[in-house]
Amino acid sequence: MKYILFLFFTISFLFSAQIDTKLFENVQDTRYLKEIETTILQSEKENSKDIETINTEKKHLKQLIEVYSTIITVKEFDLSLLNQEKNLLDSLFKSVFYITELKIKEKNQNQLSIEIQNKLSLIKKRIENIVEEDKKNLLTYQLQYAYYKLQKNNIQNRIDLFTQTREIVFKSIIIALNKKTKLTGINIEKEIEAFDEKMRKLVLQKTSFEIDLEKEIINENIKNKDQLTKEISKYEDLIQKVSIEKIDLLNKVIINNLMQSKHKEYLKIQEQVDSLIISLSGNLKDIYMEQNNIIKDIAKKILGNTKIFLGSSLTQSVNYYKDFKNLFTSTLFIFNEQAISLLSIIRALFLITLGFTIGSLYKRWINKISLKWPNMSQMSLKLTSNVGFYLIIFITIMISMSSLGIDMSSISLIAGALSIGIGFGLQTVVSNLIAGIILMFERTIRIGDIIEINDILKGTVTDIRIRSTTIKTFDNIDIVIPNSSFIQNNVINWTLDDPTRRLHIAFGVAYGTKVEKIKEVILEELKQSDLVYVKNDENKKPEIRFENMNTSSIDFELLVWVKANDKVNVNSIKSDFLTLIYNCLYKHQIEIPFPQLDLHVKRDSNKNLSS
Repeated sequence: MKYILFLFFTISFLFSAQIDTKLFENVQDTRYLKEIETTILQSEKENSKDIETINTEKKHLKQLIEVYSTIITVKEFDLSLLNQEKNLLDSLFKSVFYITELKIKEKNQNQLSIEIQNKLSLIKKRIENIVEEDKKNLLTYQLQYAYYKLQKNNIQNRIDLFTQTREIVFKSIIIALNKKTKLTGINIEKEIEAFDEKMRKLVLQKTSFEIDLEKEIINENIKNKDQLTKEISKYEDLIQKVSIEKIDLLNKVIINNLMQSKHKEYLKIQEQVDSLIISLSGNLKDIYMEQNNIIKDIAKKILGNTKIFLGSSLTQSVNYYKDFKNLFTSTLFIFNEQAISLLSIIRALFLITLGFTIGSLYKRWINKISLKWPNMSQMSLKLTSNVGFYLIIFITIMISMSSLGIDMSSISLIAGALSIGIGFGLQTVVSNLIAGIILMFERTIRIGDIIEINDILKGTVTDIRIRSTTIKTFDNIDIVIPNSSFIQNNVINWTLDDPTRRLHIAFGVAYGTKVEKIKEVILEELKQSDLVYVKNDENKKPEIRFENMNTSSIDFELLVWVKANDKVNVNSIKSDFLTLIYNCLYKHQIEIPFPQLDLHVKRDSNKNLSS
């Protein structure tokens, strides 16, 4: 079987195409691209491919060459502004907005990376599962895959550069705030009142237009309806503009409070900013949400997590929850073109643990059934228990792998390699596993059977597992035997079809003893004894046979049937019957012979006379 699997995976490997990694592994060396270009031109010259396919290959090769020469850069922030006390507050605010821009760009790049990852997965499947009719497009697919692979690498490099730059600016902000520069308090109460008054008027005007719009909708006046809709949209933009101006003002106040370590004032204003950001819409909401998160991170560094956590409101707690959630949902690594997060790993481990738990509960349930119905076959219960347990484990492992987004068909080559390793390195283990399955279904050896493998291995089967079987000897010793031993060797099963077994007990008496008397006295003594043997079966009655006339004795054999069970010890039973025979012969004064040698001496009569 293992050779068939090996042949199958070898054929699949030979007839499937592989990713050409030379196209994207070394971007400094363009010689391989020139070889590809020469190949395309040669195909065009020889007309070995249609012109449309060749033009497509040229186009993708050109794209790939452009990606090779891409240089990753980022617009740097002038950190010297944070070392100047003049207009420091404005400089800090600009630096925060700069980090926000980088964060937004980083998020966009991550989204783009996910889209490219999906394209890579699709193209990879096309290459690996390419059919004969589509092989003319193989080079196109290879060029596309290399292009997206390099694009993804560039995106990752860009994200890394954004991250490094953000960290540098972020640290510079923390240093500037820790200088504890004495700034005059910003009196914003009047400005906030002015913003609120302006906002109130805009909201009232918008509400007035909305009431008029409802009236026009009822009157079905389309012309006024469109005009009122435009006015409402205009006032919505004005309200959002005022909200943004107020957010900017409050953020400056927050930075000033952080510089003076006023955590209570910070928390109070931060809550106002949170509520204003929720009212925004479109891309502006995302931008100011990121800016707000950055300011909160700065506050954690300046004020400490404890003060913020104890003094924060429910909104702040929700933000902590979101940060905690992002920690678990963010991508840790890519496996087989699939994004793997900490949450997906925990979910997979939980499913596997759940599978083992359900499997254990299932086995306990089967054991309870066996206690309620003792007449049920123990072997059937054990088979149901083991097969069900391993089936549950297998299903949960498959589900856990699927939850990770791993396509099981994509690891067929790994399975082929493992089958080869199992075939050569774990041959004994596999043979024991297969032997265990055969024993469970064939049922030639069952739990409770008394078996004998050799003169030493005798006992009762107490458990049959997938790899080994446990035998309890007559001396109450548990022996674990690999299942392959039962398949490869001769096994005596005393209780396979019939639990009874015939014992052959040999003995001898002296010459001159009547055979009929021997049979009569021993069978009668056996009948009167309390020894356990089969008595009421006509076909299995005890009998005595005359076996042999030996040099010193006439030999007999007692044939008696006994019922095998886990208490049976053959040597012990044999001893009991021999004791009975000896006592019976002694009782009736029947001689028990022992080896004798008679020596006859002859004398020469002539010599005697002369002497």
